[in-house]
Amino acid sequence: MRPARVQQLLLDAVVGLPGVSARTFEDADGDRARHPFGITVDADGRTSRWQVAVMSAPGEILTGEDVPAPVLGAKPPAMEAPAPTADPATVERALIARLLATDPGEIASVDLYSARPTPPAVGHGAVLDLHDGSRVFINHVR
Repeated sequence: MRPARVQQLLLDAVVGLPGVSARTFEDADGDRARHPFGITVDADGRTSRWQVAVMSAPGEILTGEDVPAPVLGAKPPAMEAPAPTADPATVERALIARLLATDPGEIASVDLYSARPTPPAVGHGAVLDLHDGSRVFINHVR
């Protein structure tokens, strides 16, 4: 899966969240140099930024605009989407829950950073393992 597609899926996921709006980093501040792909989410009076990075499937060679066909499989368990608040943990969970709800079966597993015993330095976000062997990283950035 390409980063631009993940970015669009996140934008689409926000549509189902009441009182929440989102836009791409480029639309929000015109800057794609620092984080080329990601969204800015406005929820409960606070803005949070979510960077998208993708690790290609083993052996996949990225050339031009080629988009690999999705590989579908068993879906991970659904999550309930909380109402996003100023707390990034609620935005993290709501975004991922909405992604899972709309996923046709590309996502094999989800690892929420805030659910880890020792979250990484970014604190909030997720790693999505896809059935094609690629990985998607959604990181809360400041």
